[in-house]
Amino acid sequence: MDAEVRDNQEKHRFERQIHDGSWAAAYYRLEDGKLVFFHVEVPEFSSQGIGAALVQGVFDILRERGEKAVIKCSFMESFLQTHPEYQDVVDTAR
Repeated sequence: MDAEVRDNQEKHRFERQIHDGSWAAAYYRLEDGKLVFFHVEVPEFSSQGIGAALVQGVFDILRERGEKAVIKCSFMESFLQTHPEYQDVVDTAR
């Protein structure tokens, strides 16, 4: 399993390979130069912490790049409730 999270800009998603070509992904669209996250997909591995690891990786990358996310995804919102240390990468002005 490749635990690295990467930004696949061509597919507008941050992704993490799970195994055998399967991917966990956090999908976004660009609005006014901001990344708006609207869906996290973790096929068949929902209770193994892969989604949380993906979102943590996304937020770590955004923090490193000095970018902020607009969250429109219930999974990411739930993650933020239990991980307030990532509030600095969220655009709350919207």
